[in-house]
Amino acid sequence: MKTENMQIEKEKKEYEAVEVPEELGVRIEQMIANDRKARGFEEPRHRRENRRVLFMMKRTAAAAAACVIFLGVGVNTNEAFAESVSRLPVIGAVAKVLTVREYKEDEGDYNINMKVPGVEVEESGKQVSEDFAGQVNREITQIVDAYTAQAREEFAEYKKAFFETGGTEEEWNNRQMDIIVNYDIKYQQAPYLSFELVTAKGWVAASEERHYYNLDVSRNRELTLADVLGENYKEICYAAVDAQIKEQVAADPGLSYFGYGGDELTEEKFSGVDENTGFYINAKGQVVLVFPEYSIAPGYMGFREFAVGKANL
Repeated sequence: MKTENMQIEKEKKEYEAVEVPEELGVRIEQMIANDRKARGFEEPRHRRENRRVLFMMKRTAAAAAACVIFLGVGVNTNEAFAESVSRLPVIGAVAKVLTVREYKEDEGDYNINMKVPGVEVEESGKQVSEDFAGQVNREITQIVDAYTAQAREEFAEYKKAFFETGGTEEEWNNRQMDIIVNYDIKYQQAPYLSFELVTAKGWVAASEERHYYNLDVSRNRELTLADVLGENYKEICYAAVDAQIKEQVAADPGLSYFGYGGDELTEEKFSGVDENTGFYINAKGQVVLVFPEYSIAPGYMGFREFAVGKANL
């Protein structure tokens, strides 16, 4: 019994040493009140208020550890308390991006460097649907496999045509096609996750594709521009991009956009965005629009990116 009391006292000190976030503190406070009321015990109001103030003052990211210690004692000592806990939503839906397939080849016709991302559900975020993560991962696999197969087919056809039209081995000179698959995590703060999948190839000319995943893992859904900017996202995006294009062109004569000067360019200005416009959330929590080559500017300008406002997360 002495050993058990010492252990409880140790856990109590560890618990009291951990700062608790306001949201978690309020929920635990409510469960304590419900439990006491169920047992016919009414605590004086001033003591309830004092304890609540204490919870609010103690806030830190270590709340998960405090929850484990506190709930472990409560569930084991009171059945009504345990029932209340079972109805409490799980806090901290978490998913992470990691490399699920990595492959390199530098022989024959191809120089391949492939690092394929995947979404993994962490143990602490069981409310994140495995089906949702699996759906994202299957889509990524399909994109990568289809892109690689198409690149191989294009290069095989090019090689065949090269020799059929009189090309020699010396002229071919062991040329290869570069195939690259990679990814970049843009924003990762539970329950939100934003990352970029890049597929690229280079032989006669180079080309690149970018795919964006903006996930709310607490609701098992992909975020849209309307989600992160509001229903008037089109107006917000147009105003921000139009202003930035004008600033860039004015500052650097070497830059050009369709409709913003130059004899070779169209007369129409930037036309705006729609639900298919690519975007990601950067480390500052800003929404960044991404426009592929040739979509709003000449090819030499490459992909163009514009931060258009803070994401409503």
